[in-house]
Amino acid sequence: EMHSYYSVRPASTMSISQNNMLAMGFGSHVHIWKDAFTVKQKDPYMVHEIPGHIANRVRFCPYEDILGISTSKGFQTAVVPGAGEANFDTFEANPFATTKQQRESLVHRLLEKLSPDMIAIDSHLVGKVDAAPRAVLASERFEEEKRKRMEAKRNKKQKNKQRGRNSSSKRWRRKRSNVMDERTANRRAKISKIHTAREIERANEKRKAKGLPNDSLSRFKT
Repeated sequence: EMHSYYSVRPASTMSISQNNMLAMGFGSHVHIWKDAFTVKQKDPYMVHEIPGHIANRVRFCPYEDILGISTSKGFQTAVVPGAGEANFDTFEANPFATTKQQRESLVHRLLEKLSPDMIAIDSHLVGKVDAAPRAVLASERFEEEKRKRMEAKRNKKQKNKQRGRNSSSKRWRRKRSNVMDERTANRRAKISKIHTAREIERANEKRKAKGLPNDSLSRFKT
């Protein structure tokens, strides 16, 4: 059944609440009708006047008994008892949802749009043996390991220079000490020769302090 309602001026904006309340704005008047779609109403449920302003747009706030009115000079709100849904379903729409809950609900809505055959497991591929030759598998495994090493090297962060055991120069020296080449061998031989000469010199000084002659075989130790 169709119902008709009279207004002083043509309605410029309309809004319907969650409980089927109808708000109409025309000029400086805002009328709210209750149960306007089920039973013919004689008088509006509420009348909100905004003198000197023009109602440009009216909108009900979800899950709240509040009507927002945008006027030519600003914004106003009106309390409309019974306009919003009091007992809301948190699984459908939760106005107090946290950021994590909003993210999860978005993922669920996206998954519901997908058809089951798009996310089902292909039974023909599960449990099958890879028939590729061993050389191909070895090459693929080598390429995968190489790619992982490159990514690990790229993602490795160098620490800032600092003093102490973990400075960059100390780390380089520790790594260098494990590498044996001609330069390292010559360096170690020179250091050993210097230490031997110092030990002989100390021994001679001790013998001299005791009044003993120098060791005649000391010259063969160098």
